[in-house]
Amino acid sequence: MIYFMTLGTLQTFNFNFMHEPLYRQALRASWDLTWHHKRLWIFGLFAAFLGQLGILELLTKVGMAASTYALYPTWLAAPGLVHNLFAGGHYSLSVVGWVWLIWLLFIFLGLVLLLIFTAVCSQGALIRAAGQFVKKGHLPHLGNAWKSGIKHFWRLLFINIFKKLIFVVLAVVVGWGTLAAINQPSVADLFLFLILFILATGVGIMVSFWLIYTAGYIVIEDYSLGKALRASWKLFLDHWLVSMEIALVVILLNLVLGLVAIFGLFICLLPSIVLWFFAAYTLSSTLWLVGVVVAFLFFALLIVFLGSIFSTFTTTVWTYLFMKMHHQGIKSRIVHILTWKNE
Repeated sequence: MIYFMTLGTLQTFNFNFMHEPLYRQALRASWDLTWHHKRLWIFGLFAAFLGQLGILELLTKVGMAASTYALYPTWLAAPGLVHNLFAGGHYSLSVVGWVWLIWLLFIFLGLVLLLIFTAVCSQGALIRAAGQFVKKGHLPHLGNAWKSGIKHFWRLLFINIFKKLIFVVLAVVVGWGTLAAINQPSVADLFLFLILFILATGVGIMVSFWLIYTAGYIVIEDYSLGKALRASWKLFLDHWLVSMEIALVVILLNLVLGLVAIFGLFICLLPSIVLWFFAAYTLSSTLWLVGVVVAFLFFALLIVFLGSIFSTFTTTVWTYLFMKMHHQGIKSRIVHILTWKNE
């Protein structure tokens, strides 16, 4: 359903760059893999916690830094809160309280580490499955795909941590520029904010493409981390305009997904609306609360469902196009149009 809505939307708007057969092939092949191999959705579910290989996450973080600028100085002030907690004062606990707190922290840390491990391995498994599907026309055994994710865990973990750190630094820089523009609204400060925002977005996009292709070299070609970073940087330089075109397609697909999620929200609210109607009729606060819980659960399940599918789909799209860039090379649609007009 999402695939046909997406293709229908793109065809309606008649985007010229989507006339490139290779892009349509990438979308169609990726959707075929995603829809006909639903077992991959479990990998997509956990891989979604790492973001869609960086592009949308970058725009979200930088956009938040530019609009809700107070978030980042508050976040950076968190060490002061930790100091107050351990220094006693208002946050002092009894011995039993400290024991329970430490246990809870260990449990929470263990769950977080388990989630990180599963997410990184799932990302590697998806890339491995998509790579073999493109190369040989069939999927590897899911157990082998998972083993490939485990095999490349540390290298994939490094590039994901590196990506997160870069995005946080860029967001903090933009947040600092926003604070300067708000507190001292001069032309120079506004110009500084604009320059910082453009530079942060540009650097973040380059890092995103670089690390996307690095993950492909690591999992599919089994390159070492250093070799993968060098090869992916060269691949990006050779296909930077193609990368931008693909990123635009992915962003448009995210917008379509957002519309699907909004429509799904209304569907999820239907059972709760019935409960709220009876709650208003009977003046029952319990029914009203049940309606809230039901709406939340249904919408959460919808988001998990859509996130799993879309994460699988976008990872496959990037992997498909990475392999075409690596083995054959891809000509930019914009360059193709300009060359055709000049002939």
